Order: sequence, then structure tokens, then C-alpha cells
Amino acid sequence: MDFIKTIKIIFFCIAFFENILPVEAGNLVPLESINKNAFILPRVYRTMETKTSVSISYVRLPEDWVETSVDAPLIQVSNKIGFPGGFTLESSFQSIYIANQFRFGPRWNVEIGKFSCAAGIDAGLLFGRMDISGFNNKARGWMMYPVFSFGFRTTELAFTLSAEKSTIQSLTLSSGSAETSDFKNFKSGQTISIFMEQRLWRNHVMILGLVNNFQKFYFPAWPAFSAFNKRYYIPQMYLGLVL
Repeated sequence: MDFIKTIKIIFFCIAFFENILPVEAGNLVPLESINKNAFILPRVYRTMETKTSVSISYVRLPEDWVETSVDAPLIQVSNKIGFPGGFTLESSFQSIYIANQFRFGPRWNVEIGKFSCAAGIDAGLLFGRMDISGFNNKARGWMMYPVFSFGFRTTELAFTLSAEKSTIQSLTLSSGSAETSDFKNFKSGQTISIFMEQRLWRNHVMILGLVNNFQKFYFPAWPAFSAFNKRYYIPQMYLGLVL
């Protein structure tokens, strides 16, 4: 699917959901509760409070990696758990058929009026398998992601700007029983993202984001990693729902 068409479909879905939801739903929960129901927005959680979101992202992989432009859907399930002192434990699972990643790590959240920020670090365990047309390639490893995010909320909307660095701590690529590559302490690049959240009904929130990846390695495209050693721009359109 063409990337521009994908963006148009996402915006169509947004307009569709906003129009089919009951008008009176806005009166069920005060509008200022966007701060209590937002997921991406940094905020202080009550102890053991949890939030879960599901999302789908459309990723434009570089043509150098896949020989032709590919818009690949990436499915993600994320969760947050609140702890005392403004801390949260965050986790997510991402999958794109041939590649998967489980991320988890702590955040420290601070709120000052309508502004908020969070800092933390994630560990990412990744594994993939490509068993297509006689290939039997596998990938396994783990990465580290220092993360900082800054948020601002209005009465009805929440905006978050997030930045993270990514470093491969260990990555092993193999073909059949033979190990083909082994990488350690490899600085891959950074990601800058912007998200907007809007409450749809009750405590359910829509998330719309643009994720800008500047990476040498991007886990959904791990089969191409050993062939290239420069950073590429990998745009990612993000559409999520807080459950």
C-alpha cells in the first residue's frame, strides 16, 4: 500500500470514529480527565494503577533494504503500571510476522500544571525468523533504549514529544545452524516521535503519532542489517487506542 494512501486511510478512520461516537458521551466523564486517561502522555499514576493500549503502525522501510518500497503493518500491545514516587513500569510487545520485540523498563514521571515529563530506560529483547523460499535465517539479541518525553495537555487533547537512543548490546544472526554475524555495543541511532491523544468515549483514548526513526538497525528489517552500515530515515505512522 502506498504510504500517502495509508496516511489518508488513518485520517479517514479518525474522522469516522469521531462522527459515529454518541454526542452525549462527552458528558459521561469530565473533559479534563484526558490527563487521567491518556497513555503516551507522561503522568503520575496511582500505585498499581494500570493502563493498556493497542496500536497499529505503518512503516516505510528504505528501498535499499527491501529493493522495493514496502509499507508494513506493525502490531503493538503496551502496558503501564504505577508505583509510588511517580514511577511507572512500562512494557510493550511489537510484532511484524518475521520480527518481534519485547520492551520493558522504568520511568520517572513529573507533572507541573499542564506540563509533564518522564525519563527512563528500556531493555528490548528481539527475536525473528525468516523461513521463506528455502531461507532459514534467525535473529536474537537485546537492545537498550534511554528515553525522555515531554508532554503538554489542554482541556481535550494531550501532546507528547519523545526522544530515544538505541544501542545494540548483543545481536546474533544465523542461517540454518551457522552463525553469520555477531554484533555487540553497536550504536544504532535515535528516534524522535510526536503523539496526540484525544478522548473518544468514557476512558478510551485515540492516539495518533508520527515516529521518525534515524537508524542503522531497525528490528523489523533485521535480515538486511549486515549489508548496510549507515543511518536511514524510517517514517512510521502510529494509530492506537487506550483500552
